[in-house]
Amino acid sequence: MNVSHRFVPFLLALLPIVPVAAQDLTLLAAARGAEFVVQATVLAASDPSPDWHRLEFRTEAVLKGDAPREFRLLEPAGACCGRSLFALQPGQSVLLFLRRSGPNLHPYGGARGVLPADPSVRTHVQQLLATTDGPATARLLAAALQSNEPRIADDAAQALATLPVLQLPNAERTVLREALQDALQRGTTRTAPLLETVVRLADPSLLDVVLPAYLDAGDDRAPLLRRGLLRCPSTAVAAQLPLHPTTNPQQALRAAELLVALPEPEARPSLERMLRQAPHPRVQLCLAEAMLAAGATEQQLRSTVPEPVLRLAEQRHREPPRFRNLRPGRP
Repeated sequence: MNVSHRFVPFLLALLPIVPVAAQDLTLLAAARGAEFVVQATVLAASDPSPDWHRLEFRTEAVLKGDAPREFRLLEPAGACCGRSLFALQPGQSVLLFLRRSGPNLHPYGGARGVLPADPSVRTHVQQLLATTDGPATARLLAAALQSNEPRIADDAAQALATLPVLQLPNAERTVLREALQDALQRGTTRTAPLLETVVRLADPSLLDVVLPAYLDAGDDRAPLLRRGLLRCPSTAVAAQLPLHPTTNPQQALRAAELLVALPEPEARPSLERMLRQAPHPRVQLCLAEAMLAAGATEQQLRSTVPEPVLRLAEQRHREPPRFRNLRPGRP
């Protein structure tokens, strides 16, 4: 399908909060799903046929299961998506997550089941294996957000966002807050899973991190943050948004777009207040359209909305929905 580049931001806005990378196997899922977890050294590499690549390993340390001392892994030849063995060389030390299928062992989770044997990653995996209690796992993952090893911190953010039951004490919520602030400031991919964790915790105090970042966000990141905020308790969002003043038209428009997307009863007081204070025509248009959609009359809005803006808002309100109007406030 040929999609015009003009629609890319809109299509991105339709994606789930947690990005595609989060759908890969996390270290937590790999550690718990694998039958064996070992640190092993590559002894030899060979191609028994043009279609297959084979590696021989010697187990150096067993982290889980009763793994054999020496074993072979086989995969289709060539470098391709999902292949995990083709780049390994004799003498290399790796961390392997393995499952048995029939008489043979296979990497569990494809490429995510074969990792360089970094000491910090190995220690983290050992800690994951030793932790079976849900709250303790959440605390461990929150602490891992502070790791200097990006592989660990990124993976911990993904795993934390997808825990079946999420419970974090105040100390770990402070760590989460700091990690989210850092991710938002640097614009890293860690933002999405951390935002998902904030949404699931439904902690109003964490909104003070997300709201300023949303108001300052560009067109590339604003949809992601807005979708996250819209999944937070709407009463808390509507109450805290006015506490973060808008100092330029873009911030005001971001605030207006968020307000008009909230449930009408919670947003109505803030909508009316912002409409009285909004000086920018685009912001006035966005708010006026929302008020008309909520049942306000043209006469009620005439005292706060300039006539040209009100006329355009009324015209757009009467028109049938169009593709370009799916994002409120966008002319």
